[in-house]
Amino acid sequence: MKSLRFTPPYHDDAIVAWLDGEMDSADARAFEEQLNVDAFLSARTTELKNSHQDYQRAFAPLLDDAPSARMQQCLDKYLAESPVSRPGVSRRALIAASVSFLVIGSGLGYLVRPSGEARDENAHIRDLEAQYMSLYSAETLLDVDSSQPVIARGIARTAEDIGLKVSEQQLMLHNAELKMIRMLRYDSTSIAQIVWMHADFGPMALCISPLEQSNDAEIQNEQRHSMNIAWWKSRSYQFVLIGRNPTAQLEASARQLQSVLS
Repeated sequence: MKSLRFTPPYHDDAIVAWLDGEMDSADARAFEEQLNVDAFLSARTTELKNSHQDYQRAFAPLLDDAPSARMQQCLDKYLAESPVSRPGVSRRALIAASVSFLVIGSGLGYLVRPSGEARDENAHIRDLEAQYMSLYSAETLLDVDSSQPVIARGIARTAEDIGLKVSEQQLMLHNAELKMIRMLRYDSTSIAQIVWMHADFGPMALCISPLEQSNDAEIQNEQRHSMNIAWWKSRSYQFVLIGRNPTAQLEASARQLQSVLS
């Protein structure tokens, strides 16, 4: 039987295949090369490798509203076919598949929620950005190429993808080294991620995403996923500065960036 092949951009199914040693050797070499230079991929791989979250408790609210009888009937039929005993199906792959199913359920939950409780999409993006930054450590950025040509390419991509022109000089922060600038994507939203290594508090990132509607907002502070956040809206963009820095220190950096970028 022909094996599955994986190419960039790598998603959770590819990461799981690599972790379980089920990836084609040529694909595995390409994956490992990307893993050495892609902090985002490295962080997600580490999360899946070491994940021990209490999924039952995390998804309890969703399961409470689920069509239990119908789901149990489907599950009984599925288990009767003994998929776990089939060769080539790993325990981690089954766990990943079940978690993916629950995430889909979460999305459906938003669709049926009353309009008065509609999700704030910009807040949701801030939450995702903070969640990913919570995985970053000093080791995550250890081998990142932060040479001037690479930084310049990141600046050019920011202008090209979200229309925001910045300069390396504007991104200079006290006691922090500029490490990388790259583009991320959430659904149809492009996000510029500018990352520093702060000498005292580790990785810090400014995430910039376009707004559907232009509405300015002054700097506000939040805490999400144990990360401190200082965010504001200006020039049809949402700016989200995330780090482990104390709130006052992070806000001071946010005000400096706001003055040159807004």
